[in-house]
Amino acid sequence: MADSDQTETTRNKAWIDLCDPTPQDVRDIKERFGIDVPDLTALREIESSSRLRTHGQTLIMTAPLLTRTADERWQYAPTGFLLLPEVLITVHYAHLPAFDAIDEAMKREPDLTPPVVLVRLLEEVVDRAADKLEAASEMATAISRTVFYSDIDRHGLNRETAVLRRSIIKLGRASDLSSRVRYSFLSIGRMASFVIDRCEVGLDGNVRTRFQSVLHDIDSLDEFEISLSTRIQFLLDAATSLISIRQNDVVKVLTVASVVGIPPVMVVGIYGMNFKVMPELSWPLGYPFALFLCMLSALIPYFWFKLKKWV
Repeated sequence: MADSDQTETTRNKAWIDLCDPTPQDVRDIKERFGIDVPDLTALREIESSSRLRTHGQTLIMTAPLLTRTADERWQYAPTGFLLLPEVLITVHYAHLPAFDAIDEAMKREPDLTPPVVLVRLLEEVVDRAADKLEAASEMATAISRTVFYSDIDRHGLNRETAVLRRSIIKLGRASDLSSRVRYSFLSIGRMASFVIDRCEVGLDGNVRTRFQSVLHDIDSLDEFEISLSTRIQFLLDAATSLISIRQNDVVKVLTVASVVGIPPVMVVGIYGMNFKVMPELSWPLGYPFALFLCMLSALIPYFWFKLKKWV
């Protein structure tokens, strides 16, 4: 982590970002601003009273932002936002690319106020979350083409089942991502409303309008996420239903085969009995007659199934 003085200078003294802060960083913030930096346990609190509160003129807010792990999985990164009249302090314990992007932008824009920095951060986070929703939507569209418009049944049952299984896994990941984005949106929207209602310093008309725009973007994206979740759930149901249909087809074939095979077994069982008086044993055509009975007993139920259109 960069030390606090260097960070503050880089960001025009309007923003101090603490990524995985050390005890010394926490003490420095306490001495300079008289405020405690929340630890990871505090940032994970889910109660509204813990996530949104005031301390004098300081707004203390937390939100679960999304970040990727080393193995390319999405996870929540609990992040704290401490909005003071003179500075915005953010604290998190995972790398957040959105913060890096705003850091670079701020180097080209001097004299930003803490509320402006905060709204820039929220706008960047919302934009990146919207990109994640678009990626999940594209994944769902690709899987829809695979399930409904491709000839996967021509490659055999094993191949078809494998394709559908992979589709279900991808849909599960898309559903997980969209639900995480929506949960993050919920916290960010509450933060924006909280700042609009409680911030007393630096929130002029233009900045207030930008916070309201963040709220409007979240509302529209929330509707998009609801629609996407419905699509994903439908595709999941369709994929699992197709697998069940294919399995039922296999069971039906096995059932018909077993039923067709029962009468010949009965015929063979009869002629396999050890009775002294069995007229067919002395017939010259007794053996072909028994084979004919076996074949006839198998064909009758088979054609009966065909007549009923069961096969």
